[in-house]
Amino acid sequence: MSFFDTFTQVSVLFMVVIIGFIANKAKLMDAEFNRRLSSLVIHVTSPFIVLSSAMGDTLPARDEILPVLIFGSGALLLMMILAVPLTYMLRIKGQEAGLYRFMFAFGNVAFIGFPVVAALFGVEAVFYAGVMTLPFNLLLFTIGFIFVVGGSNGVQFRLRMFITPALLATYLAILLVYFQVKTPLPVASACNLIGSVTIPASLLIIGSSLADIPVLKMLGTPKLYVMCALKLVAVPALIYGILSLCPVDKKYADVIVVLSGMPVAAYGVMFCSKHGIDPTRMSQGTFLSTLFSLFSIPLLSILL
Repeated sequence: MSFFDTFTQVSVLFMVVIIGFIANKAKLMDAEFNRRLSSLVIHVTSPFIVLSSAMGDTLPARDEILPVLIFGSGALLLMMILAVPLTYMLRIKGQEAGLYRFMFAFGNVAFIGFPVVAALFGVEAVFYAGVMTLPFNLLLFTIGFIFVVGGSNGVQFRLRMFITPALLATYLAILLVYFQVKTPLPVASACNLIGSVTIPASLLIIGSSLADIPVLKMLGTPKLYVMCALKLVAVPALIYGILSLCPVDKKYADVIVVLSGMPVAAYGVMFCSKHGIDPTRMSQGTFLSTLFSLFSIPLLSILL
């Protein structure tokens, strides 16, 4: 896919973000509506888009599950490791260093990653993204949490972090693929219909959320721009180079590379708010990385 074609695909997604922004300004969406719609997306529609990726006439091969887990986890771990020297390079210390490490290591896989993967590679590629949510969520709610709160409040390991609706859908999708189960057409169609709500709903939420933040306040600092450039372009290029030297199939290696170049995960702001940490820097990083990804994702397509 050419730069222009990819830019066009991503531009379509960002047009929906703009509509969400306008809807908020027109008082059709607000914080409470966003919260409720987010809950619907997280608990209902997202699981169905994962399930629908494992349904249809052609199923992914069962031997694709383990490589995606191994190489996807490796990419996530690499980003977390690189996040530490990044903060030293930018001379960021204290609590803010943890915020930068989180922003650098964790991308918006669910709200932007799934729609982008579906747009670039088709809905069947969402299965690979769904498999990657297994290590992603584990690391997000452990290491990511420590990055944000600085370890001061400790981390409580809970079984329920492995039984969220999206992860349960991923487990089921893996079983469907492993045992090559052909889902009845009406069931597959219903799952696909519900799952298709995920993409426009998640993009509307992002646009509406950005409308509540003053534009000038979102310009951030030069250090944030350096972080965005490294996160959105340099690191995905590095991961692409590493995967090209490994025995990994290109069709899901491409998904891993694209997901490694996603803008900052929205969970960072929620972690800050929940634990009484000023969310300004995290909000700035989320906004800027989301804006720049409009151009960085098409650039990644040149590599792929």
